[in-house]
Amino acid sequence: MIAPLKKILVRVPAEENEHIKDWREWGYLHRPDIELAREEHAKFVETLKSEGVSVALVEDPHKERLDAIFTSDPALITDRGALILRMGKELRRGEEETLAESITNLGVPILGRIQGDRTLEGGDILWLDPQTVIVGRSYRSNDGGIEQLGLLLRGFVENVWHVDLPHWHGPGECLHLLSLISLIDEDLALVYPKLAPVFLLETLRKRGVQMVEVPETEFPTQGCNLLTLKPRKCLAVAGNNSTRKLLEKEGVDVIEFEGNEICINRSGGPSCLVCSVLREY
Repeated sequence: MIAPLKKILVRVPAEENEHIKDWREWGYLHRPDIELAREEHAKFVETLKSEGVSVALVEDPHKERLDAIFTSDPALITDRGALILRMGKELRRGEEETLAESITNLGVPILGRIQGDRTLEGGDILWLDPQTVIVGRSYRSNDGGIEQLGLLLRGFVENVWHVDLPHWHGPGECLHLLSLISLIDEDLALVYPKLAPVFLLETLRKRGVQMVEVPETEFPTQGCNLLTLKPRKCLAVAGNNSTRKLLEKEGVDVIEFEGNEICINRSGGPSCLVCSVLREY
């Protein structure tokens, strides 16, 4: 999750006015501003391209899928191919196969799928290193999904550990594991320790990882969710100035983008907006 990012899949906000009338059901903070969302997303993509990232678009005819811009959740890309996950949020069901088609079109093989009543979302999956995955047990990712992930990764990933996430505001709001931690380098992470699992914090300490703590006031504005472009260089939602200054003290190059509509309103940060197809390490 810290190796240089080379290729991603994104999905442009495609909704029209008739699709956003149920924005409260989706858990958004306010009625989406469609034009602003598209403008922010376009600038987000241009920023990534300017950093040398190859950007491919997900072709999705279902404009009513308001959360489909968060392409990190329906699939997990491994060294051997893609795993197609299964959304815990029922409103998002169907995104999985659309993303699978886009992944296949890029020449990435499909290794397996989370099936049945099992659920697993990408926002709950943390690659601690190439041989270690930590999965958050949450309202979006259940025991069956985590167990099946372990089976699918068997043979080329040594450790698949799980941690329990707190109830927080309940099943109606999204609290993914990656809401609580962003890896920035092998020895540096941004964390929100008040909600982070103890096992995760202890594991980071044992590995000698320095933890920068997100200020309380900037957790609700996606201060803890970053997209690492390469070690100590990351993309962050603008406005979290205290977090940015803390990271800059540690030698981190923080590139900001405006994300009031595509991130803060929809409770997802920059790492949620991309399906990382290729990182070189």
